[in-house]
Amino acid sequence: MSRIMWEIKFIRKKIKLYISNLLNRIVMFSFPKRKEKFNPENIKSILIARNDKIGDMVVTTSLIKNLALAGYDVYVSSQQSSLEILKKNPYVKGTFSYNDYSYKDLFESIKKIRKFHFDLVIDTRPFYSFEMKKIIFCAFTNSTHLMGFNKSNVKSYNISIPYYNNDSHITNQLNKIYDYINIQNYDKSYDLYIAEDNKKYINEFITKYNIAKFVIINPFGGAKKRELSQWQMEYLVEILKKIKPDHTIVFIGEQNKLKNIDPNLGLKFQSNSILDVIALIKEASYVVTVDTSIVHITSAFGLPCLTIYSESILFEKTDDINLTMRKKWKEYYRNACNNLVDKSYLKKNNLLVELPYCYDQLWSPNNPNAKQIVFYKSFLSKVDNEEFSQRILSCIK
Repeated sequence: MSRIMWEIKFIRKKIKLYISNLLNRIVMFSFPKRKEKFNPENIKSILIARNDKIGDMVVTTSLIKNLALAGYDVYVSSQQSSLEILKKNPYVKGTFSYNDYSYKDLFESIKKIRKFHFDLVIDTRPFYSFEMKKIIFCAFTNSTHLMGFNKSNVKSYNISIPYYNNDSHITNQLNKIYDYINIQNYDKSYDLYIAEDNKKYINEFITKYNIAKFVIINPFGGAKKRELSQWQMEYLVEILKKIKPDHTIVFIGEQNKLKNIDPNLGLKFQSNSILDVIALIKEASYVVTVDTSIVHITSAFGLPCLTIYSESILFEKTDDINLTMRKKWKEYYRNACNNLVDKSYLKKNNLLVELPYCYDQLWSPNNPNAKQIVFYKSFLSKVDNEEFSQRILSCIK
């Protein structure tokens, strides 16, 4: 696409975004305003609005535990798949299923949550993420206080925590919450629990295949761009068999994807839920995984792990007009959305925010026993075979 065509497309996209954000501003005017002065001593019940994926919930488990140990009644709202990992968590008082596939679903989620009155709702969404539906949900919870990140322009949030740190782990953002509720000492480790029936299921699996020690390979991410190619899987198995000849290779992942893996490469674990996967990981000697929730589950147990990330090349200097303009648009879009919800803070502090293009630091393993490889390719499967093999060989143990 020529530069002229891109410029025309860019103008059109800017107009659409302007109209969209104008409508968002109108919607925000309808939000209830919370003006009561925040006093941590008056807080008894807290709802953590997570409302996203399993990996996000795993890194939030330390916050849940620390709030509960500080004496708060802790409730959590999120997608049902994420709530699964909290089933046996003793620090969770209750959970609420969140659904925003349509506005009808969103309003049903709001209707359920409004039956309860929380002293404080904490919107834990990442500082770089803008999703209007999730903001609407938090704004209309029936709570005395609403805390979130970078929401100075959204008056429903009577506590807006400024945070724009691109270079540290995402848990550092969550740790800022403790400053506002006067928690001095807290445990940073993730906190996962396994039920007896899941332990039993894993023991039966290990007994059935006469497994002494095993290595887990998770080749599938939440998006196609994070998945390993057939050659990459075969190479990993070849290296692992040489380095760990006394270990069984076990593949995990979505069942519809696992069925396509050659059975000669290793065992394919048939899980009933994410709780089975968590129980299996805890018993593993070593884990190899792409960038997905398995990284954070493995970190919860401090296991030796090799994590394989792919990152967009948008941030790199390039003469490619398509990449240049895509980067320009991504930057414009994020700054426009940031100004929509946090302009008061940004203007007051004369702050020009550089938002992250890569998330390998933000969502790194956070595990001293993990090694991380980052390939700067939009699709992991398209990494050159020689580069892949060299990087893997230098890190795997």
